[in-house]
Amino acid sequence: MRFALALGLAAAMAVVATASARDTAHGVPHKFSPEAAAASGARDLWVLGNYRCGGGWCLALGRSTDAGRNFTRVALPSLPSQGTVPTLEFANARDGFVYADGASPLYVTHDGGSSWDRAGPTRKVVAFALGGGEAYVAVGHVLERSPVGRSAWRKLTVTAPRLPVSLAARASDVWFLGPPRRRPDFDTIARSSDRGRRFQPQKGPCFSELGGTLAPAADGVVWAVCPSGMMAGLTLSTNGGRSFSIRSFHDPGGVRQPSLVNSARIAAASARVAVLSRGGGGALLRTTDLGRTWISVPQTAHIEEVLWLGFSTSRVGAAIVQVRHRTQLWRTKDGGATWHSVPIR
Repeated sequence: MRFALALGLAAAMAVVATASARDTAHGVPHKFSPEAAAASGARDLWVLGNYRCGGGWCLALGRSTDAGRNFTRVALPSLPSQGTVPTLEFANARDGFVYADGASPLYVTHDGGSSWDRAGPTRKVVAFALGGGEAYVAVGHVLERSPVGRSAWRKLTVTAPRLPVSLAARASDVWFLGPPRRRPDFDTIARSSDRGRRFQPQKGPCFSELGGTLAPAADGVVWAVCPSGMMAGLTLSTNGGRSFSIRSFHDPGGVRQPSLVNSARIAAASARVAVLSRGGGGALLRTTDLGRTWISVPQTAHIEEVLWLGFSTSRVGAAIVQVRHRTQLWRTKDGGATWHSVPIR
């Protein structure tokens, strides 16, 4: 599937950077295979994937405004010929962003995906986050911010860490995580509570040089998935990222403290509720007590891989999963307790 996507990205270079809805066909292409997604609220959903076109593969973007019952093909900007799955983010039903991590600049739409334009810095995106009506992008060692509804980018007076870096935002809080300049063992996490005007750096939860992913939730809760070779650790902060405690680290003792691999993903539905993909296939796990205990989600044990996982409300979430070597869009309406497949048509 990754090889197919790389071919699709190459074919997508023929698309102009500012595309319009008039350039796309109505309806999602036949045998469309989802690879990434974004959601806003309980009804708006976008799915990006590839499909056969001529002798190769092409990329397409579908949008649903009725909770996945129907999809309409919308525009997609030009993306470089790289094997990285593009990242898609929407702040609301109109304002969205897409980029290929480390391989393309940032593109923005203000009409739900009907048209796209270049946004912000022209250099390749290192990290990106949405929060509190603001968009944050890291390019090189520079961090910039703009309101999501218009392009008014300004540089923040902070130096982003060296690669790899993770950027996250929620309301007025912003965090970035990356290798330290001096400390050799753990990453540095820098946090801001004023939309990036001032940052406070401190020791992070992840190992230096191996990266990590931050997933903020409500009430000061921040999850972190930290690679450590082939395996990964799961840590949690309940004070806005000032300190982290281990929730799992290479523990094979069952779902109370699940073992993870580097491709693990976590998505928070609320301050206490989160859904975890341990990576490498297997059932989704769900916690309702900040990770003290985990329960296997029914009818998810046959998952081979989770490509994307997220919540757009405390109840509604979506996932792109691989089952029997085919990718599918799944959706939940009860905070991740149950999931169902959604046909893309």
